[in-house]
Amino acid sequence: MKRLFFACASIFCSVFLFSQTAFSWGWAVHAYIDKQFETKWQIRNANLLYGSLVPDIFNYQFDTPALYMQNQTHNNFMKLWEAARSQPGTALAFGFVSHNELWGVDFTAHKSGIIVGRLGTIPGHPEAGGYVVAKAYELKAKLDQIPEFAALQLPEPVALQVCHELVEYGVDILIKHIDPTVGARITAAALPPNPNFPMLMEKAYLEEFAADFGLSKVEARKFFTSSERQFRQFMVLYGQVLMQDDTTAVALIAEQLANMAMAFLAANGITLPPDFDISKLELILQYGIGQSIGICSADFYGDVSATAVFVDQQLAQHGIVLK
Repeated sequence: MKRLFFACASIFCSVFLFSQTAFSWGWAVHAYIDKQFETKWQIRNANLLYGSLVPDIFNYQFDTPALYMQNQTHNNFMKLWEAARSQPGTALAFGFVSHNELWGVDFTAHKSGIIVGRLGTIPGHPEAGGYVVAKAYELKAKLDQIPEFAALQLPEPVALQVCHELVEYGVDILIKHIDPTVGARITAAALPPNPNFPMLMEKAYLEEFAADFGLSKVEARKFFTSSERQFRQFMVLYGQVLMQDDTTAVALIAEQLANMAMAFLAANGITLPPDFDISKLELILQYGIGQSIGICSADFYGDVSATAVFVDQQLAQHGIVLK
């Protein structure tokens, strides 16, 4: 298992380094919530699940085209729904739309929680909202008490981003407690190449994307397909991590995050001493995920359940129906 995890280090690195632009719930939360929309057809359900995860495919590059497309998949998501015609395509598009951050699952993570983290209720941060955002502030207060974390002297936005990521992983660990099949379902949905999703992406976004960035359609298509391939590979891996016991899963995640942390900090203009012991950082991250599990365990399910009801209502109101 560890060999597999290390083999995909570059993929995990991209997620950690560049997902700061897309605060969200973790992938297990998306998989858990979208399970409520399943039908009696297993193939359609696999498309639905993969669709609920795949708006994050452009988390792997931190360049202008990727940021542009990341905004498209999270905020201009109806273009993909309108492009869907077949039953597999409609199932993919249904899951894809459910993910959105305007009124979908991601809305309650970082815009306004339903129970915890409602907009304007986070102490000292009236402008902020979202369950994960609220918990990131809470986790940061705990980590600030750890001398090893304080010694890093991270600027607050960077420290909060680290805490945000750790909260997401902590909640995903909690999700697998109530749905032990979530990791296997993520892996199964992502394992086979999906011929329908690339076609939907092209129909919805390729022409405008290519024109905006002066690319040929061939170049734009390669950008889409390579990003989606990396994402699919990572989802297969991440699902397998969630199949492990908690101690193993947390250790694997923390080990990889520690390996990437130097590059992440460097990308934010932070240089650690050459003799810095990366194993200390690994322990900090492992501790942080453990603390996230602790601070979220009592109330995460309330917001996840409320989010499921909220998104179900929003999909119906916007005419998004899985036939």
